[in-house]
Amino acid sequence: MNQYRIDGSVVYTVEPYGESYYDLQTHLRLSTDKQLESAGDTVTLTVSIYDYVGEPAQEKADVQLTINGKKQTLLVTEGVSSITLSGEPFYEVTADAEGRRGAALLIGSKPEPLKPPTLEELARENEKLRKEIARQNADFQAYIEYSINEQTRLNEEQARMNEDFRNFMESVAT
Repeated sequence: MNQYRIDGSVVYTVEPYGESYYDLQTHLRLSTDKQLESAGDTVTLTVSIYDYVGEPAQEKADVQLTINGKKQTLLVTEGVSSITLSGEPFYEVTADAEGRRGAALLIGSKPEPLKPPTLEELARENEKLRKEIARQNADFQAYIEYSINEQTRLNEEQARMNEDFRNFMESVAT
C-alpha cells in the first residue's frame, strides 16, 4: 500500500523514486457494461465517485449528466449510480458535480460527418436528373397525345351514336 503525505490541498504519494501529487478533489468516472454495436443495443452507464488517489469514495452527489446535448440530474448514492441507455448509435456523455472533477465518455461509434459532394459528383447527378426530367416530359407528351386522340375517337363515336339514334327515331315516327 502506498504512503501519502498531505500538504495544504495537495496529496503526495510517496513512491520508491520520488513523489507524485494530486489535489484533494474527488472526481467522477463514467463507465459502461459494454460498447454499442448498433442503435438497438442497450448499455448501462455507471457514474462513480473516486477520491484523489483513485479509490472508490462512498459519497453522495447530484451529478449533472449531459447525454447527446440533453441535460439530466442523477443522484449518486454510496459513490455509485447507473442508468440504462438505448436507441441511439452513439452517446456523448459528460458528468459534472459541484466540488468534483468532471468526466466525459463516448459510447459507440460516432458517425463521420458527411463530406460535401465533389463537382464531378454534382455534375453526374445533374445529368442523371436532366435525363429523368426529359424522360418524364416525353411520357407526359405521349400521354397528352393519347388523351387527345382518345377524346377525338370518343367524340366521333358519340356523333355516330347520335346519328343512329336520330335515324331510329325518324323511322319510328314514320
